[in-house]
Amino acid sequence: MKGTILDYSIQSNMGVISGDDQIRYPFSGAEWKGDAPPNRGMRVDFDVDSMGNALQVYIELKSNNTLHNISKQLDQISNLNQDEEQYSPIDWFVKCIKQYVTFDGRARRKEFWFFCLVSLGLGIIVQIIDRIIGTAPLLNGLLNLALFLPSLAVGARRLHDVGRSGWWQLIGLTGIGLILLIVWWATDTKQEQNEYGPPAR
Repeated sequence: MKGTILDYSIQSNMGVISGDDQIRYPFSGAEWKGDAPPNRGMRVDFDVDSMGNALQVYIELKSNNTLHNISKQLDQISNLNQDEEQYSPIDWFVKCIKQYVTFDGRARRKEFWFFCLVSLGLGIIVQIIDRIIGTAPLLNGLLNLALFLPSLAVGARRLHDVGRSGWWQLIGLTGIGLILLIVWWATDTKQEQNEYGPPAR
């Protein structure tokens, strides 16, 4: 669990953490594992006991802080806490971005095709901006680079959903193999559990 220290008192050796789940967790100074004393506003990583107390409180690593900030920004443009049937195209896109290099598991058709649709829309917008400000094809190239790994990941998960290995994406390099890939990507979810996990829906 991750959160932010709301308060810490040296006198009582007690503090409170506001978890990223919007729940407050009290902690004792004995559970503090940082070199510097705890301060208000510090990002921390911690466990929770059965009574709702924070245990093993560590300062969050800087790299995780960056990832957390990106995740928070993505949360502002989407709501992944709702039922998937209520997802908008942007929600599906953000779900794929949050699983940036997750090649395990399965992805339903909506997840794959909405990711492709939003990626295409972003590509068109970025190309227009590139031409207006005279940077073509710089911005579009950066967008393609940023979306390359999540595209491969969601493509592999979509193939897993129909019982095929993600390595089949390599057939697309032949050109004609793209037709076969499109057919597989458009195939409905196989309802039985397979070696890649339970059905995506």
